Amino acid sequence: MMESAETLATTTTRTPIYKWLLALLAAAVIVTAAFTWLQTTEAAPPAVTAHSFGEGSVTWEIGRYPAKVLELNDFRLTLNTSSGAPLQNAHLSIVLDMIGMNCGNYSFELTETAPGVYEGEGMPLMAGTWKATLSLETAEGSYTIARRLTAVH
Repeated sequence: MMESAETLATTTTRTPIYKWLLALLAAAVIVTAAFTWLQTTEAAPPAVTAHSFGEGSVTWEIGRYPAKVLELNDFRLTLNTSSGAPLQNAHLSIVLDMIGMNCGNYSFELTETAPGVYEGEGMPLMAGTWKATLSLETAEGSYTIARRLTAVH
């Protein structure tokens, strides 16, 4: 028994749905792998960062780095005026906020321990990348400076 040309044409052009699903799944795996690779190749934020603001500069150090989750970590900030002199009698506070998560913030204040040197302790609540936002108040004005940090178990 011989099939007509019309019947052959319709049976050979049909692609079973499982082939389309398999192709879609393969594409999803490739896209996921690419995004994962791109995220993991981003360089970790450094332990020491330098920042400028209206009156001078700040060097921001995190004692143990990467920071430890659920442990107090030492933060040391050194402030200098534009002329290089220590910036004294400022009020500093930091808010730690995990990027992309809603796990809560951790706020703390820093105390001047030497002329222009301010220290405090902060505690990241989960492992990952955090944003640390410094609120700096001086006699001349208020400034906000942000940096990223990494926290591990």
